[in-house]
Amino acid sequence: MIVLVNVFQVRRSTAEFEREFARAAECMRAQPGFLHHRLLRSLGTGSTYVNVAEWQDEQSLRDALARPEVTERLRPLAAFATGRPTVCRPVLDGSPLEV
Repeated sequence: MIVLVNVFQVRRSTAEFEREFARAAECMRAQPGFLHHRLLRSLGTGSTYVNVAEWQDEQSLRDALARPEVTERLRPLAAFATGRPTVCRPVLDGSPLEV
C-alpha cells in the first residue's frame, strides 16, 4: 500500500473547493487500486486542506492519473487551490492501547 498526501492551500471559496473536491473524489474512488481517502481541513487557517489517499500500489495511482477522465476531473481544482502532493509508504501504524 502507498499513501498520497496532498496539502492544498485554497485561494478562493472553501465551500466551492470542497464541492469540486467531492466531484474529483467520486472519479478517483472508481479507479482500480483506490482504497480510501480522507480530506482534512486545518483548524488553524481554515484555508489549508490535507488529502490523505490510500492506494493499493504506486502503479495503480500512476495509471489513474494517466487516464483522461481523471485529469479532466482534477483540472478544475487548480482554479481554487495549489497542491503539494507527495507519495509515501507506511512505516509505522498505531492505534489506542487496550487496558
